[in-house]
Amino acid sequence: MSNKHKKNIIPVIDLFAGPGGLNEGFSHKIGGERRFKSVLSVEKEAPEHQTLSLRAFYRYFLYRDLPVPQEYYDYIQKRNNVTREQLWKKYPDAAAEADNEALQFTLGEDDGPLGFPFLADKIKKALGGEKNWLLIGGPPCQAYSLVGRSKQLGELKKTEGSISRAEQKFYQDHRHKLYRQYLRILAYFAPAVFVMENVKGILSAKLNGDLIFPQIINDLKTPAVSAKEYGWESNTKHTYHIFSFVTGTEPENISDYLIKSENYGIPQARHRVILLGVRDDIWEKIGNTVGKLKLQAQTSVKSAIGKLPALRSGFTGRKDLLDEWKQYLSEIVNAEFFTEFSEDVQKTIITYAQQRKSFSAERTSTERYKIDNILLDGWYGDPQLQSYLNHETRAHMASDLYRYLFVAIMGELKKHSPQLKDFPDDLLPKHNNVIKRADKDDKKVSSEQKFADRFKVQVWDNPSSTITSHISKDGHYFIHPDPLQCRSLTVREAARLQTFPDNYFFEGNRTQQYHQVGNAVPPFLAHQLSRIVFDIFEKAFAKKEKE
Repeated sequence: MSNKHKKNIIPVIDLFAGPGGLNEGFSHKIGGERRFKSVLSVEKEAPEHQTLSLRAFYRYFLYRDLPVPQEYYDYIQKRNNVTREQLWKKYPDAAAEADNEALQFTLGEDDGPLGFPFLADKIKKALGGEKNWLLIGGPPCQAYSLVGRSKQLGELKKTEGSISRAEQKFYQDHRHKLYRQYLRILAYFAPAVFVMENVKGILSAKLNGDLIFPQIINDLKTPAVSAKEYGWESNTKHTYHIFSFVTGTEPENISDYLIKSENYGIPQARHRVILLGVRDDIWEKIGNTVGKLKLQAQTSVKSAIGKLPALRSGFTGRKDLLDEWKQYLSEIVNAEFFTEFSEDVQKTIITYAQQRKSFSAERTSTERYKIDNILLDGWYGDPQLQSYLNHETRAHMASDLYRYLFVAIMGELKKHSPQLKDFPDDLLPKHNNVIKRADKDDKKVSSEQKFADRFKVQVWDNPSSTITSHISKDGHYFIHPDPLQCRSLTVREAARLQTFPDNYFFEGNRTQQYHQVGNAVPPFLAHQLSRIVFDIFEKAFAKKEKE
């Protein structure tokens, strides 16, 4: 990028970048101008890396106020047989910048020639001597995920013999200390500001009975001290103030670091810990104050995905044809459990069966893209799109289609997702963690289960539940609210609930695409964070720029 385009743009280094949700939010305009520019995004997984480099290619043109080439749109919409290789060959400058920006690299490797020295050299070159820049990222969170932690500790307890030894081994696993790799960059480079994201479970994680989170905060406040403790090289004596984006303060209550996304316009009840770190000298320059997030009206599932083209689900174990699919769904009235449904559920099933007779949608949409300039002030739209990206359905077992139909209708009638106890016994899934037992009086059989909401429908009028990487395994927790369509969410619908713009293309196969979306930070939330961060830079360096 020329010096003209570098002027007043703050460099961003993104660690554990995933598909680039944080980066996307920071790359959007603030006050009509692009204030932040990703110069290096580091990610170990190949599909995510491909997604990152493609997005970097796209942004190459935005930062130069150039039209994005039609070939880019042909590639992401699978038109005119344009390949990625052809795209890279026709636009070599954009391709070179994209390849330099997106780095496939595994943080946490040893200090061999391709370890930390290699990464540090990449960062130095990307920064080009700039000392005041932004570090962002979300270290992987297996250790802090509440469900994942419980499961893994349970397995370790079997082999280690006690929960204390299991905890010790669990938290010593290098994969669960990857925030220290983030910390190491702070100690070595001392960026002006950093933003670090993690899951809610990090607040309650313990080792030997003590909370881990306060130690993480202390490490981040004094990276030079931490570097000495861990035997790393440190080039700074700077310390950091760690703020809550919710309160704009250095909170005494650690729960204040938790951001509830649905309170800020995100169509999803995603609760994540996001820290704002400000270097000590910057803190003094900005008058010892930082901004905070502003509450916004909630965005519903219907607002986010209600206008996307309707699709039918795939059909496994039978002919995957529209008529076969319709016929099977209509046959639910003949199932023995149908009479166990309440009268209003039965009537609604029959009503949708009638409507489904004229339903003509297939598993992918041929509808022309329609821009929505109202939703989140036009955040999603791109007038150059002609079709919907990553919007195709997965296949479901025949038995699950009835369950999807039931929970979608219950969501419509009751305005919340049913639990397994609400299912007729014969409709319950045949899983080990669904257990039938006799009641005390032995007069009837009820069910209890480890995961009571194993089948969860999203409700039209509410924000969705948290989109997680589990969506890559099956769609049971992410059932579409329309009983007519009877399916789980597509990648594009999940991406909409995560607030990825409609022109954001996810590379890889569909399972990999789901995984990317589920692990990301909502870009529209990240954009709100970017405004707070930019205000810090503007206050700190406004005088210098005027001079």
